[in-house]
Amino acid sequence: MLVDVREIKKHFPIRKGFFSRQVGAVRALDGVNLQIIPGETMGLVGESGCGKSTLGRVILRLLPATSGQVLFDGTDVLGCDRPTMKGLRKQMQIVFQNPYASLDPRMTVGQIIAEPPEVHKAASGQALRDKVKELMTLAELSPAMVDRYPHEFSGGQRQRIGIARALALRPRFIVADEPVSALDVSVQAQILNLLIDLRKEFKLTYLFIAHNLDVVRYISDRIAVMYLGRVVELGSRDNVYSTPLHPYTQALISAAPVPDPSYDRSKRLILQGDLPSPADPPPGCPFHTRCPIVRDRCRSELPQFRQIQPGHFSACHYAETLLPAK
Repeated sequence: MLVDVREIKKHFPIRKGFFSRQVGAVRALDGVNLQIIPGETMGLVGESGCGKSTLGRVILRLLPATSGQVLFDGTDVLGCDRPTMKGLRKQMQIVFQNPYASLDPRMTVGQIIAEPPEVHKAASGQALRDKVKELMTLAELSPAMVDRYPHEFSGGQRQRIGIARALALRPRFIVADEPVSALDVSVQAQILNLLIDLRKEFKLTYLFIAHNLDVVRYISDRIAVMYLGRVVELGSRDNVYSTPLHPYTQALISAAPVPDPSYDRSKRLILQGDLPSPADPPPGCPFHTRCPIVRDRCRSELPQFRQIQPGHFSACHYAETLLPAK
């Protein structure tokens, strides 16, 4: 196991009044467990506000966790000291969602890509300049553009710069936080194919965060579905899409657009109501306020995350009823 997330909670305090007293908390993550195997791409999907990006940042210790553990190859990321954490930074990197905000506009592309090796003293002088050009080539950028600034590039090119920066220290694990959501559809395909090629070449492991189900299905080996700070379903890509075992996953798949004029849209599963506030989650199953198969038990008892089929897990009291009839 390369990454082992154990009961991670992240609560953001709500403060009011002159003395900024805490009057509540936003439960962005409320007990997340997730294991990522070396060499795989774990897709993480869910509505905006469910905690996907927060989880990615907590795993990399870009945000402190309220409680829980993150083990990276056996090392406790959240509990290690600064020298140990600096060493781990070489193995854990991130590609940010917004290619326009994640690059320093005052630095050239060469300076941006060279920064990680400089900080970690991995290269200098001509070796560093050669390394930068090599990384640009890997990210399918022309090395001739090394002295240009971010504003001179398109959105897709900027995301390639972010990918090159993430690869600079040859990491083992990369969190890709919605890396194609701000890009045109044609550019999305290019970036996804680049990530797949780089994964094969450098034996990378990805946590790929997205809300576009087609994108997640294209790149992922396994898929975890999040709802209101919890993982509610986990399984292989094919199992999750062919046999979703949580009503929320069924609704997500049903809501995806189908490029077929003859498709019967009356068959869509449309959720009623809005996403509950993470500052005041409902009792019992967090999904029960919108669930089409809700029962009394759901309103009072939190469902256990359990294995329904080999390698296929669900946090639904009645997941077995969602299995196709034999």
